[in-house]
Amino acid sequence: MQFWLLVSVVSLIFSVPTLLLSYYWLFLLTSSLRYPKRLPKADSFPAATPLVSILIAAFNEKFVIGRTLDAIKDLHYPRSRLQVVVADDSTDDTTQVIDAKLEELSLAGIHAIVSRRRSRANFKQGALNKAMDLVEGEFVLLLDADSAVTPEVLTKGLAALAEHRNASFVSFRVGHYNRNQNLITKLYAISLDMGDMITKMGAYRFNIPFSFQGGFTLVSTHDLRQVGLGSNERMADDADVSIKLYLSGKRGIYLSDVRIMSEDPPTLETWKKQAARTSQGWSRCISKYWHEILSSSKISFSRKLAIFLMIVTPFSSLSWIMVNFLSALSVLFGLVPPGDSIFTNPVYVAAVTLPAALFFSSAGYALKIQNLLTVRNLALIPILSYTSGCTVVLCSMGFFYGILGRTGFFNYRTPKSGLGIGTSKIQYFRNIPHDWTIVAEAIFSLAGIIIATLVAEKGVWFLALSLAGFGALTLKSMNLTHLFKKKQGDYPFPPITPLYPLPIIRSVGTIDVFQRRLA
Repeated sequence: MQFWLLVSVVSLIFSVPTLLLSYYWLFLLTSSLRYPKRLPKADSFPAATPLVSILIAAFNEKFVIGRTLDAIKDLHYPRSRLQVVVADDSTDDTTQVIDAKLEELSLAGIHAIVSRRRSRANFKQGALNKAMDLVEGEFVLLLDADSAVTPEVLTKGLAALAEHRNASFVSFRVGHYNRNQNLITKLYAISLDMGDMITKMGAYRFNIPFSFQGGFTLVSTHDLRQVGLGSNERMADDADVSIKLYLSGKRGIYLSDVRIMSEDPPTLETWKKQAARTSQGWSRCISKYWHEILSSSKISFSRKLAIFLMIVTPFSSLSWIMVNFLSALSVLFGLVPPGDSIFTNPVYVAAVTLPAALFFSSAGYALKIQNLLTVRNLALIPILSYTSGCTVVLCSMGFFYGILGRTGFFNYRTPKSGLGIGTSKIQYFRNIPHDWTIVAEAIFSLAGIIIATLVAEKGVWFLALSLAGFGALTLKSMNLTHLFKKKQGDYPFPPITPLYPLPIIRSVGTIDVFQRRLA
């Protein structure tokens, strides 16, 4: 077999899962166009008023937790039928803020309690598992510390569950109360709008599994206890609970017109690590549930396929790195003639480009259904396609962390600053730990730029443009000014446990020295 053919075969093997996922997204996009205009019906609210528990996870989030607890008082729901349980692992002033706000809720007629632990064993899931012992409601509204509810969340959510008797949970649209803070928050908001439209609106229309987000979900307490809120291991998240519910034969509902507001990350650094943590959670589900998914008798083949396509998402980042760098190095070392590169094949280029182009063009429709279709917002969509490239390295690492069962990005918590950022909050937010992962990003981004220049001279322009865009955006996202500060200050979160999944990173002999300098 000629070497160029071998490279093409390997590239196709890594590309196939991503291409299947891309065309699956196109199917969901088409499906989302047929999402019901009104959901649920006005007369579907249950006759009885069930007790609803609101379960909130908090860890050192003093700038946002007060806003979240205050919003509960504005719910269009009898206060006597509400219970608030805060799973608080905080080690700073957040504890005082929570205690004060819970006292206000109690005075307002809402039963409010807090669950605290002596350690952060199993992180967020450990805190929620312990707090579940205090939950008394028939339904649980799962919120994050920055999840500010809108008044109609419970009335419309319960009405949807009453209308869909076989449903286990309702997922609400992610709102963005700092959407217009800066360019990054605008881009991030559009990316979540697209995700909600495609993977949730489209999936709901055909009753296909989708993952709920823990800070934006109303779920049956019985079902949650039946499958377990989360496993007792450290690497567990919303995806874990979602898959357990689907494997038990349950389904979910998505309400596009009901929002729960949250804070978007205002820097690329936090965006990347948040994406990497999500990638790690999904890949962990691959190693935990692949056999159970295949052998389950409670779900159909089509739903099994949908779950596999859902959890294979983090593989796309690793696929991108493998295919692009393998193809480029093969051309540069003369192992593959430039004319035989897979990136000069118009069929392959079209197969890769078409779904990506349609996917990002769907952002326009995502804006339209929210009445946000403006010239300024449309101008952001092309930037979004390149911005997503800066997450490739960390998401690939997150994929390995999840498969190998390592702690990885699960002990990184996104700092929240709330509305109206003062000087102290800016400093609090800027103190984001730069750990050894920055070395991996630096290696791949610089290599991408250098290789792109050399590949362009060979005439493989599509590949060169792809690598150059990736390298430039990754470098931009690294916020290198932090590396030249003599004193970084106290970080609000612990550093990430090292793991060297990529051979090229393992071979760098200066990593330990680099880490000591950063410290």
